[in-house]
Amino acid sequence: TTSSELPPRTNSSGAAITRTNPVRLDTNGAVQRVDPSIEAHVLACLGVAKDSVADTALVGIVTGGRLENVTVPGSFGDSLYLSKTGTLTNVKPSVGVGGFVAGDFALCIGIVVKNQSNPLLTDLLVNIRLVGQL
Repeated sequence: TTSSELPPRTNSSGAAITRTNPVRLDTNGAVQRVDPSIEAHVLACLGVAKDSVADTALVGIVTGGRLENVTVPGSFGDSLYLSKTGTLTNVKPSVGVGGFVAGDFALCIGIVVKNQSNPLLTDLLVNIRLVGQL
Protein backbone atom coordinates (compact mmCIF):
# COMPACT_ATOMS: atom_id res chain seq x y z
CA THR A 1 0.00 0.00 0.00
CA THR A 2 1.31 3.42 -0.88
CA SER A 3 0.71 6.80 0.64
CA SER A 4 -0.80 10.01 -0.69
CA GLU A 5 1.57 12.92 -0.32
CA LEU A 6 1.84 16.62 -0.97
CA PRO A 7 5.03 18.02 -2.46
CA PRO A 8 7.46 19.36 0.16
CA ARG A 9 6.54 22.69 1.70
CA THR A 10 8.44 25.06 3.99
CA ASN A 11 8.20 24.54 7.74
CA SER A 12 7.30 28.01 9.01
CA SER A 13 6.25 26.93 12.51
CA GLY A 14 9.19 28.62 14.24
CA ALA A 15 10.44 25.26 15.55
CA ALA A 16 11.47 21.82 14.39
CA ILE A 17 8.73 19.50 13.18
CA THR A 18 9.13 15.82 14.00
CA ARG A 19 8.21 12.92 11.72
CA THR A 20 4.54 11.94 12.31
CA ASN A 21 3.60 15.37 13.76
CA PRO A 22 0.14 16.34 12.50
CA VAL A 23 0.44 19.42 10.28
CA ARG A 24 -1.63 21.98 8.42
CA LEU A 25 -0.91 24.68 5.87
CA ASP A 26 -1.09 28.34 6.82
CA THR A 27 -2.47 31.13 4.61
CA ASN A 28 0.90 31.31 2.82
CA GLY A 29 0.91 27.57 2.03
CA ALA A 30 3.65 26.85 4.55
CA VAL A 31 3.62 24.00 7.08
CA GLN A 32 2.48 24.64 10.64
CA ARG A 33 1.78 22.41 13.63
CA VAL A 34 -1.82 21.82 14.72
CA ASP A 35 -3.25 23.23 17.96
CA PRO A 36 -6.21 21.12 19.16
CA SER A 37 -7.76 24.13 20.90
CA ILE A 38 -8.16 26.10 17.65
CA GLU A 39 -11.00 24.88 15.42
CA ALA A 40 -9.48 26.34 12.24
CA HIS A 41 -6.23 24.43 12.89
CA VAL A 42 -8.02 21.14 13.51
CA LEU A 43 -10.22 21.46 10.43
CA ALA A 44 -7.15 22.36 8.32
CA CYS A 45 -5.09 19.35 9.46
CA LEU A 46 -4.23 17.54 6.27
CA GLY A 47 -1.63 14.98 7.22
CA VAL A 48 1.56 14.17 9.10
CA ALA A 49 5.14 15.23 8.51
CA LYS A 50 6.99 12.68 6.39
CA ASP A 51 10.35 13.53 8.00
CA SER A 52 11.79 15.43 10.95
CA VAL A 53 12.98 18.86 9.84
CA ALA A 54 14.29 22.11 11.28
CA ASP A 55 12.40 25.38 11.06
CA THR A 56 12.46 26.82 7.48
CA ALA A 57 13.38 23.43 5.97
CA LEU A 58 11.20 21.66 3.40
CA VAL A 59 8.99 18.84 4.65
CA GLY A 60 6.75 16.40 2.80
CA ILE A 61 3.24 15.71 4.07
CA VAL A 62 1.59 12.28 4.06
CA THR A 63 -2.14 12.94 3.65
CA GLY A 64 -3.31 9.32 3.61
CA GLY A 65 -2.11 5.75 3.45
CA ARG A 66 1.02 4.35 5.09
CA LEU A 67 3.93 6.17 6.62
CA GLU A 68 6.35 3.29 7.03
CA ASN A 69 8.77 2.40 9.81
CA VAL A 70 7.74 4.96 12.42
CA THR A 71 8.10 5.25 16.18
CA VAL A 72 4.70 6.06 17.65
CA PRO A 73 2.93 5.49 20.96
CA GLY A 74 0.67 2.50 21.39
CA SER A 75 0.39 -0.97 19.94
CA PHE A 76 -0.77 -2.47 16.65
CA GLY A 77 -4.43 -1.66 16.13
CA ASP A 78 -4.43 1.44 18.36
CA SER A 79 -5.97 4.66 17.10
CA LEU A 80 -3.67 7.66 17.41
CA TYR A 81 -4.92 11.15 18.15
CA LEU A 82 -3.61 14.70 18.04
CA SER A 83 -2.24 15.40 21.53
CA LYS A 84 -2.51 18.70 23.36
CA THR A 85 1.17 19.31 22.54
CA GLY A 86 0.70 18.74 18.79
CA THR A 87 2.22 15.26 18.68
CA LEU A 88 0.53 11.84 18.61
CA THR A 89 -1.06 10.04 21.55
CA ASN A 90 -2.78 6.68 21.87
CA VAL A 91 -5.02 8.07 24.62
CA LYS A 92 -8.36 9.30 23.26
CA PRO A 93 -8.71 12.97 24.21
CA SER A 94 -11.19 13.80 26.95
CA VAL A 95 -11.61 16.72 29.33
CA GLY A 96 -9.03 16.53 32.12
CA VAL A 97 -6.83 13.96 30.35
CA GLY A 98 -3.51 14.94 28.77
CA GLY A 99 -4.14 18.65 29.26
CA PHE A 100 -7.39 18.70 27.28
CA VAL A 101 -10.11 21.12 28.40
CA ALA A 102 -13.72 21.72 27.39
CA GLY A 103 -13.81 23.27 23.92
CA ASP A 104 -10.72 21.45 22.61
CA PHE A 105 -11.10 19.15 19.62
CA ALA A 106 -10.45 15.41 19.38
CA LEU A 107 -8.83 14.52 16.06
CA CYS A 108 -7.98 10.94 15.10
CA ILE A 109 -4.86 10.89 12.92
CA GLY A 110 -4.64 7.20 12.09
CA ILE A 111 -4.02 3.66 13.25
CA VAL A 112 -0.87 1.78 14.26
CA VAL A 113 -0.35 -1.15 11.86
CA LYS A 114 2.34 -3.73 11.12
CA ASN A 115 4.71 -3.02 8.25
CA GLN A 116 3.81 -5.21 5.26
CA SER A 117 7.41 -6.10 4.40
CA ASN A 118 8.72 -6.56 7.94
CA PRO A 119 6.11 -7.34 10.63
CA LEU A 120 8.59 -6.26 13.32
CA LEU A 121 8.35 -2.67 12.07
CA THR A 122 5.54 -0.26 12.77
CA ASP A 123 3.64 1.84 10.23
CA LEU A 124 1.13 4.63 10.69
CA LEU A 125 -1.96 4.26 8.53
CA VAL A 126 -2.94 7.92 8.09
CA ASN A 127 -6.70 8.44 8.02
CA ILE A 128 -7.59 11.83 9.56
CA ARG A 129 -11.06 12.29 10.97
CA LEU A 130 -12.62 14.68 13.42
CA VAL A 131 -13.96 12.85 16.46
CA GLY A 132 -15.66 15.91 17.94
CA GLN A 133 -15.38 18.84 20.29
CA LEU A 134 -14.82 18.20 24.01
